[in-house]
Amino acid sequence: MTEPLLNNIEPQYNNLDYLRDLLGDDINAVNDILTEIKTQWRDDRFHLEQALNENDIAEVKRLLHRIKSTFSPLGPGHVLYRVVANGGESFLEKRGTLNSDGEYWNTFLKSIEGMVQDLSAA
Repeated sequence: MTEPLLNNIEPQYNNLDYLRDLLGDDINAVNDILTEIKTQWRDDRFHLEQALNENDIAEVKRLLHRIKSTFSPLGPGHVLYRVVANGGESFLEKRGTLNSDGEYWNTFLKSIEGMVQDLSAA
């Protein structure tokens, strides 16, 4: 779902280096942000599942944008941010519909869920 950046201009952050750099490597602050990301994801996932079940494309778009913002402290190259941007927002933009994509969105949600649960500062 992720795509490489052209000419490796920007490093990929599939770890917490970006967040640690932002917070001066303050492990307590990193843990606080990760806790907030996990809490917000639970709420967003619930609402996203509802919007998908209701075929509410406008709400799905709004929620994907919000979820991307939730993951933004991890860095624009972090796998979670890129999956939402490329695997969620871009996929939806290309398709223009939610019809017949239930399996895709179930896999999308499970993938993000697993990555969010794996987030750890230690």
